Amino acid sequence: MAISRETVLIAHDRRDYIEFLMTRVLTPQGLTILIAQNGEQAQRKALDMSPDLIILNADMADGGLPLLKRLREQRCSSAVILVTRQGSLEDAVQAMHLGAQDYVTRPDDAETMRRAVHRALAHRRAERRAMPSTAFTDRQVERQIHDMRVLSAMGRRMLSVLEWEKLLPRIVDAAVYLTAASESSLALVNEATGDLHVLAAKSATEEQAHCLQPQPEVNASAMQALNSGQPVLVHNHGEPSRSYLHVPIKVGDIVIGVISTGQKVEGLPFDDHDVSLLTGLADYAVVAIHNSRAYQVMEEQARQRAIPPSPPHPTPAPETGEISPSALLQVLQTQGQEIRNTMRSATRLAQELRQQVAIVESLTTYLDAQEQTIERLASHLLPAEKAGTEEKIPEAPAVEPQSDALLHDVLECLSDGVLISDASDRVLLANSAAARILHQPAGQLVGQPLPVVCTDPRWSKTYLILKAAARLGAEEPGSEIEAVETPLTIDEHTVQAMFAPLLHAQGEWQGAVTILRDVSGERDDRRSRDKFIATISHDLQTPMTAIMGYADLLLEQSVGPLTETQNHFLQRIKVNTKRMVNLLRDLIGVAAIDSGKLGISPEPTDIPSLLDEVLAEIQAQLADKDLTIERSIPDDLPLALADPSGVQHVLTHLLSNAYKCSAVGGRIGVSVEVRTADELGSHAGGMERALVIAVTDSGGGIAPEDQASVFARHYGERPSVPGLGETGVGLSIAKGLIEAHGGQIWLESQMGHGTTFTFTLPLAEADSASTEQS
Repeated sequence: MAISRETVLIAHDRRDYIEFLMTRVLTPQGLTILIAQNGEQAQRKALDMSPDLIILNADMADGGLPLLKRLREQRCSSAVILVTRQGSLEDAVQAMHLGAQDYVTRPDDAETMRRAVHRALAHRRAERRAMPSTAFTDRQVERQIHDMRVLSAMGRRMLSVLEWEKLLPRIVDAAVYLTAASESSLALVNEATGDLHVLAAKSATEEQAHCLQPQPEVNASAMQALNSGQPVLVHNHGEPSRSYLHVPIKVGDIVIGVISTGQKVEGLPFDDHDVSLLTGLADYAVVAIHNSRAYQVMEEQARQRAIPPSPPHPTPAPETGEISPSALLQVLQTQGQEIRNTMRSATRLAQELRQQVAIVESLTTYLDAQEQTIERLASHLLPAEKAGTEEKIPEAPAVEPQSDALLHDVLECLSDGVLISDASDRVLLANSAAARILHQPAGQLVGQPLPVVCTDPRWSKTYLILKAAARLGAEEPGSEIEAVETPLTIDEHTVQAMFAPLLHAQGEWQGAVTILRDVSGERDDRRSRDKFIATISHDLQTPMTAIMGYADLLLEQSVGPLTETQNHFLQRIKVNTKRMVNLLRDLIGVAAIDSGKLGISPEPTDIPSLLDEVLAEIQAQLADKDLTIERSIPDDLPLALADPSGVQHVLTHLLSNAYKCSAVGGRIGVSVEVRTADELGSHAGGMERALVIAVTDSGGGIAPEDQASVFARHYGERPSVPGLGETGVGLSIAKGLIEAHGGQIWLESQMGHGTTFTFTLPLAEADSASTEQS
């Protein structure tokens, strides 16, 4: 059956989630939607209808990985996204082995699903185009070689300019030309004040750049480049979209200025290649600016020497009109000292100029070597007709290391494996690291077809996707793919492979560069680290518990009466020890989540009673800031099916966050209620009814752009988020615990009015009803 539009098959057993995908993710993209609510329907429709994409519930009884395996065995080539709320690393790896394009553990987040669908369909489009044709293009390599030559020529001309008023506009014009920008500016640091001042600029309406009277730089991104010493790339996706690039000018680690460009002429955003070009221009600019400043100093001193010096205290001549010998001697001594000073200054200037000449010569030698290396690499990769002759390329060309010693030495110095292939997919170059990772001698790798040097099926598949993407038009979906990565399994080692194209300017596929990295050690190191953290955390809990116990004994005055001061100190000891215990629990929780062993023991739990216990523990903290707790809790609430310890941990973190970000004398709201699936909407999570707990603070609110990172894990101090009190891993642990219960946690915030954190828990009565029905 032919399908004209791209088709997505939703294989899921929850109607509310199907509606969520249809309304929030798929229908806005104009996709044709098929629905299957069990594994048998999904298999039949996948084989009969051949959809472009299948969104498959990994938790469905007769679906998930077994269904995906059956589809692949019956040669179903549809792209597949697996969605789950209880995923594991092992399942994710198995899904990738079976050819799934994505494994989503946050399936209720609309933006996450939209991105996953976009990636999978782009992958599918590129894959469909991979087989029919082998005519590919090579524009990027030619462009990069051309840009390097232009940069080298511009840099040399720039170094020949010594006049300040001519040099600064030339730097700006070069930045505009190299990056195809419509506007640019050059700002330098004032040595006296340390402020950044714009000294030259070109606007979109001007033909050439010109010098300006020093103006303070007010652009925040330019100041960020100045303070960080790193390029800053800004994309504004508004209407119209705009792109800005700011690159620091550095002498060693000291930033002396910033080159800024904005708005490419063709409306495209700046990319990494533009960053590389502008950084190279900045390297030339720093030498040229230093030379120009030295020239200015030399000119100024030359002007001063041209003015005849006057004796500081001339001796009046005698009345006879004759000059006394002592006066004449004083004049001669003064002029002699002036001449000696001038000679010393001239000597220093000559030394500085010799040093600058040496720097320029070294830079020129380096650029000549770079240009020769590019020429040698191009001679291997660009077509033979460049030389004006039609030469037949051998079917399996071999490059001897001696033919290009420099390139060979560079590749051998790399710890990552590198393979360079030609237009016919034959391996031209392979370093020792690649031979070691692939377990083949380097000599045998050269001449082999690249798609067959690795037996992992993802290797050849990913390479074909890259080739297909490289020949797409600029406006076609998938053309934005510039490099592709894939994990591989080679002799029980986990290897990360990245394929990047070598493209000719006329649009012919000319080959590829493949980078291989063995990441098995990184994975083992991470596991060792997590095990160490968990072990230390367990060991530290014992003395912390002992300290808590002795503090309680003293506070109960079991060993004698306490003064008011002693009581206060012991309360602080207890509070901070409790805080330390909570931090240790967080570390244990992180290790459990990472290892997939976060276990809970659900039982019928009275949430209001649990809330009373948590509030009693933090009552002293609340009193310190004179905070009022406003409760909204009905008397007839049903029991939740929850792990009391886990929920207590979540409540502690949420109330601690509310305490930290609420002002003195503020209010913290706590509510508990029962809501239906219709009331919860996308937060229902498959539950017909759920217990909903909310904690509201009286802080300043969290900005929309910061809300996405609230539940992200942060070791050490979290980057400052106004309106958020909790730092570190606390909220991440809370999210993991709630999701382990089958619930969801989210936030709603209004600037200036505070933030509400809400989470859901299943009802014990719902579990009882399902048990009786079974």
